[in-house]
Amino acid sequence: MTRVARTPPIIEAPPAVTGLAAFIVLAHAVRVFSPISWQGHMLSLLSLQPDRFWAWAGQGVPGAVPYSSPIEALAPFLTEALLHDGWGAAILNAALIVIFGRLVHASLSIGRRSGAIPFLIVFSVSVMGGSLLHLLTQYPAGSGLIGASGGASGLFAAWVLVQEGRGGQILSKRFLVVFLFFAAVNFALWLMGPSLIGVRMSWQAHLGGFIAGALMFQFYRARRRVL
Repeated sequence: MTRVARTPPIIEAPPAVTGLAAFIVLAHAVRVFSPISWQGHMLSLLSLQPDRFWAWAGQGVPGAVPYSSPIEALAPFLTEALLHDGWGAAILNAALIVIFGRLVHASLSIGRRSGAIPFLIVFSVSVMGGSLLHLLTQYPAGSGLIGASGGASGLFAAWVLVQEGRGGQILSKRFLVVFLFFAAVNFALWLMGPSLIGVRMSWQAHLGGFIAGALMFQFYRARRRVL
């Protein structure tokens, strides 16, 4: 019997990882190819807008239109990850999700128990951590936030911890050195972003996502040791 060699997949990653990356790109495609009026509505509904949030919280500036409900005010902490400035940003974040997510997903898997749910939670918590830090530094008003870079930053932090092995800790020398380097690069890009790429990136979303992702991943790893 002749065996037919299997062609390896282009992207060797679990379905949860590739699915999340594809969803990020698909969400951008839906926005780009939607009517102009829909694009504006999606931006208003899904992006995190500090002036509207703080107005909803009773701390806004004059003229700011507050969110109309708690759901409308809190949902953007996560949904802002579905919007991007352009194809480059969407594809880059999707690629980073696959690059770092594969190892993170594998590390969160226990025996036959898939790491899909913990992986998605680590990503979501990272996004929300980035949104929170951005919001706190944009009081009582400031630039809006879109993009999945906070989630990608959290997966990067988890990836760094995986590289250290089971003994990897958030307060370890290596992890802190990586964090300081990551922070320095982000501050530099924040300062030079407008002149280099025409936009100012949110260092807050990146650092907040990095810290939140590391904490959430470490929580899951500690829980796995107990089990």
